[in-house]
Amino acid sequence: MCPASPGGNVNTWLYLTATARSGLGIEAFVSYNGQNTPHFRVFDWARSDAWQTDIPFTSLANYLSTIPAHGYQCPVLSVWNGTWSIGANQYRNQALLYNHARGGWDLVYQYDYAATDAQQKTAWMGSWAPIVETFQSLYAETNQMGALGAQLVSSDNNGVWGSWAPLSPSNSYVRTDNVGFNVVFLDPNYAFVVNS
Repeated sequence: MCPASPGGNVNTWLYLTATARSGLGIEAFVSYNGQNTPHFRVFDWARSDAWQTDIPFTSLANYLSTIPAHGYQCPVLSVWNGTWSIGANQYRNQALLYNHARGGWDLVYQYDYAATDAQQKTAWMGSWAPIVETFQSLYAETNQMGALGAQLVSSDNNGVWGSWAPLSPSNSYVRTDNVGFNVVFLDPNYAFVVNS
């Protein structure tokens, strides 16, 4: 859930971030910088030039929509990011956005690279799925923002993929950093919205 403006006293960066939970995966996120136009961005941990895609909301009309949740009409940008093996010691990072005008997913970022399974699975795997990533000490009177419909799919050690499902208790929790945000609603392991 990503409003056109963060509102309130946001005067620096504020991200709505999610990762693919792999050591060299990507962060695909909505980026606010003060009250300026938000952007969709990709940060790729597999690259030395990690900052990649940067698209202002003014160029995303076909991707922005609203959906109802808990009595609210929620502004959304539907994001799908993933990391998977495409061959022996070869991986692919991808970010897609849902195009509401044509009713399908559009590829907006892709990067293929060499990596080992150990680099992807035993390194730091990204603890953000999804989060409101904060950069100032206190937020006040922001608009509602968060995540709706979070799902995860993963493969086992033999490369067999499971099914898409809400996050499980073992891979999700609510962390409070005491910077002013309050929960508006929480659907455990699936959706949350906050404001300050």
